[in-house]
This record gives sequence, C-alpha cells and structure tokens, in this order.
Amino acid sequence: MKYSKMTLSYIKHNFLKSMGIMLVPTVLLGVLLNPLNVVEIIVSIGKKEETYHSFIDIYRKINGYTGALRFSFIIISIIISIIFLSLLSGSIRQKMRYGLDNRGKWNMIGSHLNDNFIPVLKYLLLLFVSLEILAILLSTFLYTTIKLFRNALPMCLILAFLFLLIELLFLSMSLLTIPNMTMKGFGLFKAFGHSVYSLSARIFKVFGSILWVMFLACLPMVFLIIFPFKGANYLLALFSFLFYWLIASYIGVLVYVVYFDVEELEREDLKL
Repeated sequence: MKYSKMTLSYIKHNFLKSMGIMLVPTVLLGVLLNPLNVVEIIVSIGKKEETYHSFIDIYRKINGYTGALRFSFIIISIIISIIFLSLLSGSIRQKMRYGLDNRGKWNMIGSHLNDNFIPVLKYLLLLFVSLEILAILLSTFLYTTIKLFRNALPMCLILAFLFLLIELLFLSMSLLTIPNMTMKGFGLFKAFGHSVYSLSARIFKVFGSILWVMFLACLPMVFLIIFPFKGANYLLALFSFLFYWLIASYIGVLVYVVYFDVEELEREDLKL
C-alpha cells in the first residue's frame, strides 16, 4: 500500500492539479461509455436472455459500439481526454521534479501539451491495441462458451475475471512508459520495455495499488447492473463518470509516484 498512500497524499495536497484537471473529459466518457459492459453481458447470460447471438454482438457490446454517432462522440471524448491527461502528466512531473506548479501561468499549458501530448497519445494507443486484442479474444471465448455449455455462466465469469486481471497486469507492467518517454526521451517500445524491466521486482506492489482502487470504483456499478431498478441508468452514468474520474486521476499520479521511487529521484514537492 506504499504507492497508494503516496498517491492519495499527493492528490490530497494537489486536488485541483490532479483530480480537478480530469473533471471535464471524464464527465463526457461517463455519459457515453459504460466501463463495465462486459458485466451486462455476463448478467444477460446468467438470466438466459439470449441477447447475444454472434461474436459481433458480444464484441460490439464490450466496446460500446452502439451506433456511428455515439461512437464518434466517444472518439471525440477520448481525444479531449488525451489533451487533459497531457496537462495532468506535465503538471505532476513539474511539481515533483521542481516543486513548482505555476498556478495561473497560461503559457505552461502550451509547454505541457508540447512535452506530453505525443507520449500520452502513443501510450494510450498501445493500451487501446491491447484492449482490442483482449476484447476480440474474450468475445471469441464467451461466444464459444455460450454455444458449448448449457450453463455457461460459471465459465463466463471466470473468463471475464481472468481477462480483467490480464489487462490490469499489462497496465501495471507498462505504467512507466510515459515518464520513460518524457523524462528519458525514449521511443514508445523502448520506454515500454524499460518499464517492464524496471518494475519486474515491484510488479505486485504496483498491481495491488491499482487493483484495490479499480475494485472499489467498480462495486457500485456492478450492483446497479445485477440489481437494476427504475432510474438505475442515470445512477450508472453517474458512477461511470466517477469511475473514469477516479481511475484517470489516481493512475495519472501513481505513474510519477512509482517512477520517482524506482529511479530513486528526490521529489521536490515533498520539501514544500
């Protein structure tokens, strides 16, 4: 819990510069994209509703592809999120490295975007590719399981949980990719490889620091999906927003908390 405590301490003392930055883009994502669509699939399978008749049905549901217009808005929201994540990354790096926040200096916005936009974009594309690969594999396994087993629920639960752990493990191993690009000037794949190597001895600490937050953030949405009621969709959108807001802000800070610890760099913000 060392990294979690350090991350939450930073957020507590720099709330506007951490969670405040991510408020706008995560509102849009929360309205447009339920992060737990796979849970809805599992619930439907458990109730034997026969909603998903093909691999494509499951794949589209997992990815939130419910229409061209909605998908376009999701893409726009992701682009906006990349811009704000770049500002978050630049702000945290500057604060920890130099002890500065430059509150009110608008010229720093351009500097943060210039230094962080491409690294953040590259890393999120890497995450997107990994998510798509897992979505294709999970959709294939879920559809095959539905066709092969009369009672497919237990196997589908195991598959969904297993793929979630795999993605969280990938996120944990690749956590330092962005600072390796912004602080060391590495390219994407070298930064990713160095992240995996440098975190090899700490991977379970990092994984645990992400897992418990992810678990707590998902609980209200899981409850609403399993036990729906009138108006639950509005609450689900609210908790989806809170999920994205918490996870994006928390991991954005965790990245540099872990990086400074792994590289044994002195944090100037702790001296203030």
